[in-house]
Amino acid sequence: MASSRGDLTIADRVIENTASQILKGLPGIGGTKSGLFGLGSSADLDSRPSVDVTLSGRSCTLEVELGLQYPSPITEATESVRRRLSTDVEALTGVTVHQVDISVKWLKPNASGSGKTVRNLQ
Repeated sequence: MASSRGDLTIADRVIENTASQILKGLPGIGGTKSGLFGLGSSADLDSRPSVDVTLSGRSCTLEVELGLQYPSPITEATESVRRRLSTDVEALTGVTVHQVDISVKWLKPNASGSGKTVRNLQ
C-alpha cells in the first residue's frame, strides 16, 4: 500500500548540489575558485556557482552567486538561468522552486577578448 511506504525528505544540501551541478553544465556560467586556505579566490568559468537553499515543505527559494562570460546580455542570461533551475530542480528533486535570486559577482572576457582580467561586481 502506498500509505504505508513512509515519507521522503530531501535535504537542503541535496538541492544545493543539484542546482549547482545544473549551473556548471551551462556555457558561459561560472563560480569562484578558492585559493589556498580559502584565500585568494578567483573567477573561474570551470567552477560551480554558489547556491543556497531555503526549503519550506515541498517548495524552495534558491540564492545563486555566479559569474558570466563577457560579453553576454546579463538580463537574458539570468532569466535563462532562472528558467533552467526552476524546471530542472523540480524535475530532478520533486521540489517546486518558488523563487530564484541571482547575484552576478563577476564578468570574465571570452578567450578572444583583449586581456584576461576579471571585473568584480561587488
